[in-house]
Amino acid sequence: MAKVEELDSVEVVEHTPEEKRAATAKSLIRKYAALSAGLGFIPVPAIDIAAVSSAQYAMIRDIGELYGHPTSKEQVRIIVSSVLGGALPVALAAGGGSLVKSIPFVGTIAGALLVPSLASAATIALGRVFVQHFETGGTLLDLSAEKLRAHFKSEFEAVKLK
Repeated sequence: MAKVEELDSVEVVEHTPEEKRAATAKSLIRKYAALSAGLGFIPVPAIDIAAVSSAQYAMIRDIGELYGHPTSKEQVRIIVSSVLGGALPVALAAGGGSLVKSIPFVGTIAGALLVPSLASAATIALGRVFVQHFETGGTLLDLSAEKLRAHFKSEFEAVKLK
């Protein structure tokens, strides 16, 4: 817990290293969720998904480094692919998002509204899954793709409903 001291009627809060790391992780998730939403506006189907995936790989790499588990982009790509098992493209396409963009005019508008919100939700869910994994002592070597995939699905549904 944070330690609070009073200095001449000014409260000074000292955060523990764990609290600082958790706050930084939340900040990273917000940053990459916003980036993913922006990349979701790319009007070309499939290119939007590739761009969002790249942002998510960078987020997981940054979160891993924050928790003392540095890794390369290629390693993160393999890990995320095994965890999601293709769930991101399915999640984005489930609402018809990326593919809807290929329909002239109406599809562009519908896709522009749908894909950014789904991309942001998927990024938030993925970030939360990896933060929880690392905060509970997990490493990149002891990932259970099935457990993380199930956790991702529940986090994605929770975020998507908000």
